Amino acid sequence: MTLRYFSRQNIKPIKSLTHLFVFIATLFSLPTLAAPEVHYEQCKQTFSYRGNQYKGTTNKDNGNTQWCYLKSPVNGSNWGNVREETIPRQITISGNQCSATSQYGSEVFHGCSTQAYGDFWCYTDSNGSNRENCRMDDQITDFLSHIQPQESELIQRVAVGSCFKTQGTMSQAMSRIIASKPDLFMWLGDNIYADTTNMNVMQDKYDNKKKNRDYQKFLNAKIPVLATWDDHDFGANNAGNNYSKRKESQQQFLRHFDIPTSDIRYSQQEGIYSAVMQGPSGKQVHSIMLDARYFRSPTFRNYGTCQGDNSTVLGDAQWAWLEQELEKPSQIKIIASGIQVLPPLHRKRNLNSYCAYGNGQRFNAAINSLNESNDSGTRYESWAEIPQQREKLLRLAQKAINSGKAKHIIFVSGDQHWGELLEKSIPASTTYGPQATVYEITASGFGQNWPYDIPNPNRLRIWADDKGDGDYRKTCKLPFKASGRTYDSCITQGQNTPWCYTQVNNRGEGVAGAWGNCAPEGAITPTGQVGKVPNNLSRVSTADRHIINKSGSNYGQIDIDWTNGTIKLSLQTETQEITSTIINF
Repeated sequence: MTLRYFSRQNIKPIKSLTHLFVFIATLFSLPTLAAPEVHYEQCKQTFSYRGNQYKGTTNKDNGNTQWCYLKSPVNGSNWGNVREETIPRQITISGNQCSATSQYGSEVFHGCSTQAYGDFWCYTDSNGSNRENCRMDDQITDFLSHIQPQESELIQRVAVGSCFKTQGTMSQAMSRIIASKPDLFMWLGDNIYADTTNMNVMQDKYDNKKKNRDYQKFLNAKIPVLATWDDHDFGANNAGNNYSKRKESQQQFLRHFDIPTSDIRYSQQEGIYSAVMQGPSGKQVHSIMLDARYFRSPTFRNYGTCQGDNSTVLGDAQWAWLEQELEKPSQIKIIASGIQVLPPLHRKRNLNSYCAYGNGQRFNAAINSLNESNDSGTRYESWAEIPQQREKLLRLAQKAINSGKAKHIIFVSGDQHWGELLEKSIPASTTYGPQATVYEITASGFGQNWPYDIPNPNRLRIWADDKGDGDYRKTCKLPFKASGRTYDSCITQGQNTPWCYTQVNNRGEGVAGAWGNCAPEGAITPTGQVGKVPNNLSRVSTADRHIINKSGSNYGQIDIDWTNGTIKLSLQTETQEITSTIINF
């Protein structure tokens, strides 16, 4: 019977005393005398040993000597002791160089290992305090890069979008964006659907996005880009600070969006929040990209331990940073958030189910402070799930407007798979000043839609006149009941011109005599002018003219006319502008 021994690579027959010696040495985890000395170029690019993978070399079970498996046997051996001066430094996904050696327990390795963490990693410093994931050779591709915004650039058009999938009408939508030549594009989250803790998987998905031919056209158009993330590119559905790979995910995000390695977010700042001020004096747009994931407390118990009144969306450091940013004067501020800001709390669930509820006092006080005690919004993720934090954000926006730091503040958000125009009048406050109105564009997404009922009392108002007098100073009360039916948009029942009730009773029924014609395209309103009105609303929406949830794709656009002092907020589809409003500043 032929004896067999276990080598590092496979099982071989023992045919000589030398082989027997190798067999005994291997059993006791000792290096064999048969191993040749080799140059690193003779090593396999990656190899596995005892459940771990290596890109480089290791001294595991070989004393202090580094070894690797070989591309081709040398003197009958499939592994060799490597001359350390020949071993190159590996590179991390952020572009940093690995330290000469990294140590885990008693093992010392050159290059990268999957030891303990599952992904290839190394230390980038000699004392082992900074660990980063490694970049693999098949991931080193000459991709086109995102263009970073320049402070000197005058901003006249900003396009915004999220929830990117390479399906449906995505291609047509991307072509329209490129053709419109925006001065800035904002990615608002779910930029990929990673949903993983494996950074190699996440990197592959980011790279596959860059490999998509339509996205390559977008990159080749050299449109400057700013970005934030939402749950699916952050790492997991509805995740917040409970996500275990948030630091690693941050590195992947920075790499994908080609953020310069000098940026503090690589090593000095937790979270991807950032801001840029663009344009000459008197024509400045201040873009503020929030990170509503990295620090966010659990919103429901299934995501982690509830923190009640201590629940946060941004975390202390980001809140302090945001307050400083809002003190910087500009004409227009655009604040990006992966999740919606303006919809009120969804009330068709037990309030105790919200993690931020606590004893209910501060939770309800925040809602009441914004005059929303009887309002109910979308049941999907939004800032309203932590009302205390939402009130803080809106009050800071109100303060910035009233202190002259901004003429208008426009929130932009993604996540929902529909497009929506929103506004909120923030009630007057002794601390934050007179009532102030803020706006929001939700733009979501590419190759996606959501044709379902979506309640939101803070959707952009529809102006109406008084019984057809042509002076559009009243607003439609939506939804309203008429003749036993409920309507959430203007109707033509009884006349050819779309109309609505401008008052309803406590049962939601229209008050007789309190009606008006809905403002048509071009109509002058107290805030500006009506823009585009959908010519076939039922084709693109399940509700009123300011939500688009049936189109194949949607994105948002902000057009600034510095000469005439107007801002147009619009929702675009893969074929046309669907709805818009024009506000004065």
